[in-house]
Amino acid sequence: MPLGPDTPLSSKLAVLLGRKRGADGKTPSTRAIAAATAETPEGKPAMTHQVVNDLLNGAKANPQVSQLLGLARAFECPAAYLLPGYNGLTSLSVYEEHQDAREALRLVHDLGEAGAAELLEAAREIRLRHGHSDLNVPEVPEPLPPAAEPPRPGRRRRLSFTEAAERAVADLEGT
Repeated sequence: MPLGPDTPLSSKLAVLLGRKRGADGKTPSTRAIAAATAETPEGKPAMTHQVVNDLLNGAKANPQVSQLLGLARAFECPAAYLLPGYNGLTSLSVYEEHQDAREALRLVHDLGEAGAAELLEAAREIRLRHGHSDLNVPEVPEPLPPAAEPPRPGRRRRLSFTEAAERAVADLEGT
């Protein structure tokens, strides 16, 4: 799902929320997300569940820095991804997780276009050597397919008088 240059925060959060499905195939509640924004497991959350809900729905689009950092913790993504103009979750994750990637970019800094082109060509060759023939790596990694959501328990439908009588007879007869 390519995101444009002016992708709103709510759209980015929707992508991250879709990637955050649990083993049961359900997305976490806004309360669970708010609780995950805390710096420590038992710490105070960076925002309330209502603020999380407002951000997800687009009613609020400019969170405080502490809230932005809390969202990054909750969704396990680089905080820069949540900023305007930074849509490459894949590249930002590599940059944040791998010191060598940061070093490679630092070394290319003053080499200009030619250096960047050489680095890109070398990266493509390395991908082919490692058996990754697909050179089009998405901006946002594809999430795992969601598990089938089990049917939710709900109220039984209301029975007609005749159906209720038939069920009562069946219950009394033990069938």
